[in-house]
Amino acid sequence: MLAAVLAAMWYAAVSQRNSAAYLLMFFLSGLVLVSALHAHFALADLRLRVGKIDPVFEGERVRAPVEVFNLSRRPRTALELAPNRRVFKEDTHVRLPALGANGTVNAEMLLPTVKRGRQPVGRIALTTVYPMGFWRSWRYETADASFLVYPRPEGALPLPDGPALATDVPAGVGAVGDDYAGVRPYQLGEIQLHIYWLSAARGQGLLVKKFNGAGSRRVWFEYEDTVALGDVEARLRQLSRWVVDADRDGLAYGLRMAGFEAEPARGHSHYHRCLGALAMHGADQAAAKS
Repeated sequence: MLAAVLAAMWYAAVSQRNSAAYLLMFFLSGLVLVSALHAHFALADLRLRVGKIDPVFEGERVRAPVEVFNLSRRPRTALELAPNRRVFKEDTHVRLPALGANGTVNAEMLLPTVKRGRQPVGRIALTTVYPMGFWRSWRYETADASFLVYPRPEGALPLPDGPALATDVPAGVGAVGDDYAGVRPYQLGEIQLHIYWLSAARGQGLLVKKFNGAGSRRVWFEYEDTVALGDVEARLRQLSRWVVDADRDGLAYGLRMAGFEAEPARGHSHYHRCLGALAMHGADQAAAKS
C-alpha cells in the first residue's frame, strides 16, 4: 500500500510537472527508508528470559512470565512479544511498557496447549513497528524453558469403591482426623491438646476442636480400572478426573500404573506428583522410538 501511494505521487508529479509533488514524494520516500533503519536497530541489544511456568490442564492456556532486558543505554518503546510464527497476528501480541536505559520489564504471555506432556516454549519473537509504523521488524529468541500439561480431567466413571476404601475414623472422643470441623463441649478424659483455650478465656466453658476423619479414607486409582475406556488418552483423562475429585473431597488416594506407583496420601505435592505422572505416561517409550 505504501509503495502504491509513492507510485501514485510519482505519477502525479511527472504528469503535472509539479515541484511541490516531487518534494513531497522524495520527503516521504526518505522518511520510509530512515524508518526502516530505525525499526531494524530498535531491537538491537535486547534479550529475554522465560521464568517458571506453572502446570496447566490440557486445553487451558499457559501463562508464561517473560523478562526483557535492555543491554544498551538507549531507551526503547513500542515493543511487543509474539508467539512463534505469529508476528503478523497482532491479536496474539503482548505490548510491553517503555524500556529504559539498561532497564528491565516483565510481561506475561498466553500460550495455547494442544496435548499433554512436557512442552517446550519454543521461539518467542520481539517485534516493533517503531518509529512510524511503516515497517514491522522482529527477531526470534529461543526460550530454554518448558511447561507441563496435565491430561484434561474428564470421564463418567465413579470413584473406585468397595475393598479399595477404608472405613472412616469416627470423630468421637480423642479421635483425630485431618480436617477442622468446628468445636464441641469438652468431655472428661480428653487430652488437653485439642482444647479450644480461647473459649475458656471468654468464659464460654471448655470446648474441644473437632476434626473429621475424611483423611482416613484411602482409595487406589489403577490404570487397569479404566480398561473399559480403551483409548489411552481417555483412560488418562479419567484418572486425572479421579485425582482432581479425590483431592477436592479430601480423600487420601494412591495411583498405580506401569512404571509408577504412589502410596495413598494427600496434599499439594502429592496432587501434582500424580498428575505429572499421568502427563508423562508413555513419554519414555515415545522418546525411545524417535
